[in-house]
Amino acid sequence: MVRFIVDSTFGLTREEAKARNIEVVSLTLLIGDKEYTEGYREDWDGFYADYARSKMGAKTSQPSPEKFTEAIERIFAEDENSEIMILTIADRLSGTIGAARIAAAQYEGKRVEAFNSNEAGPSALLLLREMHDVATAGATFDELVDMLEDLKQRIAMQFVPATLTELARGGRVNKLLSKVGNILKIKPVFEFAKNELSIYAKTLGLNRALDAAIAHLPEKFDKLFVYYIGSDKNIEPLRERLFRKFGLERIEVEPMCPVGGVHIGIGTVGIVTLASKD
Repeated sequence: MVRFIVDSTFGLTREEAKARNIEVVSLTLLIGDKEYTEGYREDWDGFYADYARSKMGAKTSQPSPEKFTEAIERIFAEDENSEIMILTIADRLSGTIGAARIAAAQYEGKRVEAFNSNEAGPSALLLLREMHDVATAGATFDELVDMLEDLKQRIAMQFVPATLTELARGGRVNKLLSKVGNILKIKPVFEFAKNELSIYAKTLGLNRALDAAIAHLPEKFDKLFVYYIGSDKNIEPLRERLFRKFGLERIEVEPMCPVGGVHIGIGTVGIVTLASKD
């Protein structure tokens, strides 16, 4: 049986992690001297409330190899014949994959491997759910590895930041663009896909930015949902546009994990898609 370990940025609830029998290894965050465990989705509100009140940025910290080892041992305690696939946040955003690989390397003679998902937050959650469903249906470890590489090519995440402050703080946009953009309400539209972050449009105002994000979506997709960071105040204008364009009956809304959120900013909204193969 193939079992999964993921880090907390994937955004599982305790209920879903238990139902899918997935182990979660947590990253941590710091605001000043106060430390927060990212944990499960239901743990995030307290952090975001404190972060919104704080005038300083937050720091993030990846888990140690020992945390992944503990998760591996919990699985083997249940079934020593398990094959274990560890999935982590994209290595362009965090060094978590390094800790996971150190832990996996300790288990010679066992099928324990760590993989860079190339994804972050909601897009990583989509990837995990797709893979877990196929694993539950009986896919082999090698079939799942092939599926992982395919999904990495087809999943993309667009986002429109509420402000450019956090992105400038992390060096993802320059400080001049941040200052001018915040004053003039210039909205860059970002894409994170195939482990690369890019800006493909700059617009005036939120509405035009949302239109640009939707125009950039693949013509055919198997899955689509929207997400927000910390506050969902800008979600409805995005959902309304998607309903009109694609005639969807339902659009799921997911939150972004705090580790991703502090680098992009509260109020940001975005779209995740899984492009169709044909």
